[in-house]
Amino acid sequence: MIEKYLHGLEIKKDELTAIEREKLLSEGKEVDRIMCCLDTGETLAPLINTTLKEYYHSSEKMCQLEEYIYETFHSDGAGVSCTLRGMAEAMGAKVKYSDYNVAQIETPALTLDEVDHAKLVDVDKDGRLPIILKGVEMVKAKLGDKVPVSATVTGPFTIAAMAVGTEQLLIGTRKQPEKVKQLMEVIVENNNRYIKRLLDIGVGIGFADPVSSTSLISVKQYKEFSLPYFQKNVDYIKKNGGGCGLHICGTSRKLWESLNETGIGCFGLDNVEDIEEAKEILGPHMSIQGNVPPVEVMRLGTPYDVLRSAKECIRKGFDSPKGYTLTSGCQMPVGTPEENMQALMDAARIFGRYPINKDLLELEE
Repeated sequence: MIEKYLHGLEIKKDELTAIEREKLLSEGKEVDRIMCCLDTGETLAPLINTTLKEYYHSSEKMCQLEEYIYETFHSDGAGVSCTLRGMAEAMGAKVKYSDYNVAQIETPALTLDEVDHAKLVDVDKDGRLPIILKGVEMVKAKLGDKVPVSATVTGPFTIAAMAVGTEQLLIGTRKQPEKVKQLMEVIVENNNRYIKRLLDIGVGIGFADPVSSTSLISVKQYKEFSLPYFQKNVDYIKKNGGGCGLHICGTSRKLWESLNETGIGCFGLDNVEDIEEAKEILGPHMSIQGNVPPVEVMRLGTPYDVLRSAKECIRKGFDSPKGYTLTSGCQMPVGTPEENMQALMDAARIFGRYPINKDLLELEE
């Protein structure tokens, strides 16, 4: 039991629903505790005795998993992702599905020389997009009165990497830059078609864009080949009355000043970045969230490790000007123990309870 790790610290029950908590926070009013979300998705399908392959192809399984997460842990959010390869698959890429590993691109959709024939998708027919959209609708219907429901869209540059192959895309930014930009315009339109449906359903939107990390590309490449097209998707969302957030895996610090100008409402930090620095640079412009290590702590650590890491995240981020949400630095891997997920939620109820006890956050174990 988690209690043995707490040294007498009290886990108080939530006084508000996640919907109430989010609304009050948006109005600048007092709440019971900080927001805390479990970063879920296909990797946690085994929790409901389902393989990843089954999850990928079942709207019902997608909804069942989000219901299980809510009922078991009372996470402050629920949602369904297009997954990194979902849009590329709809554009013609062939995807290999496995029972207990995330899907992988088997054959790209096209080459850069074939960009003139890049596919404009029909979100109601192509690939798994209809399945995913139905899953989003089901989660919204089941949990929308209890927690904020969102859907994850893949960032345009990451879709391009899945559509033509990451290596070929990066080579293309040097040798065929106009072809890359032509492809990016098609992807922007495809994303907007998908986003339109999400806005109609009435869910929040978050982008996952790992290939835009400065672990892979330079700031110059980002500003030329990624940012302008991401901005077009953001502008479309804002034009239609919505808001959105962004997560970039790996290093992203050199991009933060650029992100401040995009109008996004939230940025999710990978655990390699520092929350305190993000609070100073991003915090005045958007809320931040993160960044308990998903592998070393959430998957491989103990509940005590989770509590200790989460406490440090809360200490650094709780007073961020536009708000802070406790979560892992990226999606939790297959095999993440349920007791560690519970420990993350418990950390928000112990260390993130308002008014924040700063002495408790500074306490050495």
